[in-house]
Amino acid sequence: MNWYYRLEGHTPVAVDLREEWNLWLASSNTTVMLNEIKDCMISTVFVGMDLNLGCGEPMFFETLVMGGALNGKRNRYSAWDEAIQGHLKICTEVFKLSP
Repeated sequence: MNWYYRLEGHTPVAVDLREEWNLWLASSNTTVMLNEIKDCMISTVFVGMDLNLGCGEPMFFETLVMGGALNGKRNRYSAWDEAIQGHLKICTEVFKLSP
């Protein structure tokens, strides 16, 4: 089972060697979306690893809210398009809760 992935376009692709993954990760922009809403930062990134560790559907993308009422909220996604939709949904939630 592969634990490490890189992006080809918007598609996660398994990497055989950790060293190859390290090189790709060091030279790549893994940010999918980043928004600042009042006192919050919402970040969605490609993490390059299966965050489910092989248990169930692989999750390669993560959204994290830093600050505000939803501070620490995180969601994980298996696909780029799903990550964008999830990011926008959380941005809407943060906006509605912002003073």
